[in-house]
Amino acid sequence: MRNKQVSRAVRLVKEFLATDFGIALIITLVWKIIITAIGYIIDVRSGTATSLFDHTVWWDANWYLAIVTHHYTDPIASAAFYPLFPFLVSVVHFMSFGGLDYPVAAQLINTASVWLGLVAAIKIGRLLLGQKNRFWIVALLLSAPAAFFMHTFYSEAVFIALSFWAYYFALKKQWLWVGILLGALTAARLPSVLIIALCGLEFLRSYDWNIKRALNKKALYFLIAPIGFIAFSLYLGFAQHDPLGMFHAYKATSDWAYQVFNPNIIETMAKAAYQIVRVGSGARPFDLGFVVNILLPLVSLVILGLSSLYLLIKHPKTLLPLGIVGILSIIMFTLNSNVVSIHRYALPSLTIYVAIGLLLKSTAPKWQIPLIVVVCGLSLCLQFYLYAGFIQHLFVG
Repeated sequence: MRNKQVSRAVRLVKEFLATDFGIALIITLVWKIIITAIGYIIDVRSGTATSLFDHTVWWDANWYLAIVTHHYTDPIASAAFYPLFPFLVSVVHFMSFGGLDYPVAAQLINTASVWLGLVAAIKIGRLLLGQKNRFWIVALLLSAPAAFFMHTFYSEAVFIALSFWAYYFALKKQWLWVGILLGALTAARLPSVLIIALCGLEFLRSYDWNIKRALNKKALYFLIAPIGFIAFSLYLGFAQHDPLGMFHAYKATSDWAYQVFNPNIIETMAKAAYQIVRVGSGARPFDLGFVVNILLPLVSLVILGLSSLYLLIKHPKTLLPLGIVGILSIIMFTLNSNVVSIHRYALPSLTIYVAIGLLLKSTAPKWQIPLIVVVCGLSLCLQFYLYAGFIQHLFVG
């Protein structure tokens, strides 16, 4: 009897590991072990390690820690960071009766989020790239230069998991789930408006862009989307007496003095591009600051722009929503008169991963695997460079 139970358990485990959830779990655990080991080793060699995940708590992580401990009352500028991620960290910490410190709790949240995000990526890959190429989005995501932010005390992993699943359910026309996920997403980050636009456009596409047909009871599910933002606004009204504190926060500190609203995005990109000329002429050094704040963001914008145009021109019938949202992303990312951190903001952009995947798919079969290995390999080298800088307390996005 016991042997039969063991055999059945083994069979169930094997069956699970063969599913999208099982495969994604294996990939997630391997990735987490590797990136944690690299981070801890660099942290130890830097002489600043105090715990296994000490290397994940720098820069914006300190704002999230302030939210966890002071609940938006101090500092006031913490309202710029949306509450879903710190709330989840607080829940895990509370459920452990305080036994898990905040960085460990965050790792549990991020690990689960990466896992779920990869499951959605595999499923989206199957729908858009085919069964054979369904893992390409996963490979491109994990090798992206900013992918290590899904490991740090940041909200990237949670945002990606919710975004990818919302888009997947939109592709499957399961609009109630889309509405629920969007409702959670608007409590995660401001760029959730881009995912709302993506799912909304996909909703219209499902009705052949016929607005009259799309105005039906299923459209009401999108009314769930702003719930997360509304809840955050109400809480800020209680904690800071300012329901729109998330927008006013940028004036409450000098940390983001460079963030000035400017709808002239052409001017913003031109000023950034001019810095490349200055480096070429020797007027500015080619250093980490230039790479992180100018070069990498501009390259990300170019890739996002080209990816968007490719989808709009070559795949307008099925991928018009992704192409349009890619263009909208460029506009949103450059409205604050600078291009700083755009390579991190573009991390959840399925427009890039799907476009590159389709380009690879269109090449000769014998070149597909070598090409994706080269693309991911070069991207991983850049990711390691940025990750090492982050651990050594350098700003990398």
